Amino acid sequence: MSGQPSSSTRARDIDRAQTCGLLDAGYSEGQLEKAEYDARTAAAMKAKTLGELDALVSDLQIPAHLAETAVREATVPPRKRRGPAIAAAVAAVAVVIGLVAVVTRGDDPGPQPDSVREVAAPAQPAPAPVPGEPEAIVVDPIDTTTAEGIEEFLRQFQGKFGDRIVDDLYLAQSYAAFNRMLPEQAHRVQRWDYYRGFDPSGSPGRRSTDATVDLAGIRIDKLGDLIRDAPSAVGLPGGRIDYIIVRPDPITDEPEILIYVEDTSLRSGHLYATFDGVVTGTSAPSRADG
Repeated sequence: MSGQPSSSTRARDIDRAQTCGLLDAGYSEGQLEKAEYDARTAAAMKAKTLGELDALVSDLQIPAHLAETAVREATVPPRKRRGPAIAAAVAAVAVVIGLVAVVTRGDDPGPQPDSVREVAAPAQPAPAPVPGEPEAIVVDPIDTTTAEGIEEFLRQFQGKFGDRIVDDLYLAQSYAAFNRMLPEQAHRVQRWDYYRGFDPSGSPGRRSTDATVDLAGIRIDKLGDLIRDAPSAVGLPGGRIDYIIVRPDPITDEPEILIYVEDTSLRSGHLYATFDGVVTGTSAPSRADG
């Protein structure tokens, strides 16, 4: 049984991403100070319910075109729910945006530990390619929170799209999501999910920014150093990489990398860096659930 979303409804990755977009707009328009923007963005990426997300943007003046997009996306009907065994397996490894692998990928199995993978339903046949779209690339999962995994992801991205241009990119273990401008439609954007291959998520929407990022500019060797040193740099030497964001800076449009770290006590922090590996800022550790 399903009903209208409420404040206690579980948040999807697309809900978190939309909230971050609203926070970006609020920051770029001077509604938020940088420290508050950082804290709210981190909270949005960890939010579990729609009520938590709403609280982060309820005092902002929301640009009309962003509000329109949020309403349109919220009315998209959910796809078929997953069985409890697979859902539990996905929840065990999903970080920040991994839940989209459950919500938006139809019957494709999400990331699972070996004990669950043995009883999972067989993979469904790949959908027929959309006319005019490159043929789908399907591969084994890679860890896109490592330099090696990101390098492989970018290689596959180049093969799929012919370049490495995105509006923004979210990287988690074995999963990625990004927004990409539609060819010859600079005002429209398509959301894509990546798990063993590239899949469009939902219908194209209006772009919230004109800025793009060319992922070809990332220095993989320098990124590897950032990933290695990030836990110590943010004051969580025993932590692990939780997720990575690549995007244009909301103020300057310069490309930046945000690396988020979490430790076993659920404290989290993050750093900002350039594509050349120069750290430009860090956040103090805070409780990930606070």
